Amino acid sequence: MASSSSYEALTALVVEDDEFTRQLVAQALGVIGFGAVSQAGDGEAAIKSCMDRLPDIIYCDIEMEPMNGIDFLKALRRTKLERVREMPVIFLTSHGESEIVREAMQAGVDAFILKPPTLKKLKDKTDALLDNS
Repeated sequence: MASSSSYEALTALVVEDDEFTRQLVAQALGVIGFGAVSQAGDGEAAIKSCMDRLPDIIYCDIEMEPMNGIDFLKALRRTKLERVREMPVIFLTSHGESEIVREAMQAGVDAFILKPPTLKKLKDKTDALLDNS
């Protein structure tokens, strides 16, 4: 398991249209030890942030407007920059329905966290993804 200090040089992006949840996740990632956490309120802003900031990992809500999380992920996976295309993405969702999960898996999501995200869930999924990337 990665220690908090192993994340100090890494950056995260939180993509969530609900400001309270976005702030909660961003603060939790700070507690986990990320050196920097940026935020975006929708998928379109997130694409720009990914190109500008090149985060090491992305935490993204599925249900957002105008661009939802699955459409954001599809756009991310189509970008020309390999570094951007291969960014690990964790979906934050309150839905565990098989159709949504199937569509997200086909789009290339790396993991899911059911809402509400706890510090333990965030750390465990982050450790699993970044230890294997």
